[in-house]
Amino acid sequence: MKKLILLSVFFVAFINILNAQSFDLMEQIKQHQTIGEEKTHATEEEHEEEIIYEELQQSLFLSYENVIQRVYLGEIFPVKIKAIITRNDYNKIAIHLVNSEEFRAFDLNSKWEKDQNAEFYTNTFYLQALNASSKLPEFDIELINDGIIIEKATLNGANIEVVQIKGDAKFSHVTARSLAVKSESTSRFDDKSLIVTLEIESTYGNLKEFNIHNGSINEYEESPSLQFLEYTIIVPNYTKNIDFTYFNTVSGNFQLVLVPLNIKSDDLSTHTDLNPKENKFKLYKDILFATLGILGIIIFIFKRYKTALIVSILLFMYLFYTNNPFNKGIVTKESIIRVLPTEKSSIFHVTDGDLKVEVLSHKDGYIKILLPSGRIGWVKEENVVKN
Repeated sequence: MKKLILLSVFFVAFINILNAQSFDLMEQIKQHQTIGEEKTHATEEEHEEEIIYEELQQSLFLSYENVIQRVYLGEIFPVKIKAIITRNDYNKIAIHLVNSEEFRAFDLNSKWEKDQNAEFYTNTFYLQALNASSKLPEFDIELINDGIIIEKATLNGANIEVVQIKGDAKFSHVTARSLAVKSESTSRFDDKSLIVTLEIESTYGNLKEFNIHNGSINEYEESPSLQFLEYTIIVPNYTKNIDFTYFNTVSGNFQLVLVPLNIKSDDLSTHTDLNPKENKFKLYKDILFATLGILGIIIFIFKRYKTALIVSILLFMYLFYTNNPFNKGIVTKESIIRVLPTEKSSIFHVTDGDLKVEVLSHKDGYIKILLPSGRIGWVKEENVVKN
């Protein structure tokens, strides 16, 4: 009986010891949790303080001053950006476009203008819509000091609607505020064709996309506000005028441009002149020189004037040189013959074999040739072999 009582007392004591240890363990866990929560709270407060500190340190603030909400595909349009800068330890403001595949930018290095009270800067950039899009690209603007970026900010792309244009058969693929043909030059290209050169100007447009009658661009110059184009086409010889349309972004409709052709009988320029051997003035000149040469020989025979003979010889040498029957050439197979002596000029013939031609003149690495068909063209010098 005593053993049973002792065993019960020992069991109760053991249970009390286990409860006491469990209580101590729970207290320790609670203390660790409290310490962890305090540390976490302190860390969050420190992080918030860092964010607040960074916000207080920001000195470059961007916004749109003016954005067009709706533009046409190909149109060049302005975007005005405002920058508030509250620091002065920089010597350059740089800008970059992000995600700009749908737009083309003009002169991102344009100067920022400071307002009269020196409170903010503004700059107007010009973009061209290349594809359909619903947003402008992002503008990354950097403050730079001696080549080192000291601060950077991003202006998110504004919403914009790009409208696509569907034109008719006369549409020149140009979208602009205005377009005008400044000059026109027309002359005979061959018995069946005329060659026409147009000088065209547009404002805030995609004049480089100009295309009528499968012509070619000879020269192109542009700024955001003004574009210039020299364009050459070949048309049938019965053509009286050239007409085409462009889309006017101000009026919002297509406008017709009509260009009357003034065909000139004489040469227009070094680009479009005809076969010099068909020139009537040259024919009369050759007859005159030949007559004087014969007259000089007659004078030498009867009067024995050596001077007359020398003059006659010089005149006949000149006639032989200008009408040289050996001034022939062979244009090699698969040579490209162009309307004008430029890389961008229209191609009107590609030789399918060696072709005998007459060499008329040289210009800028090209040779002007007279084809057996009577047409005049330009081919690169390396494609012509002397006969």
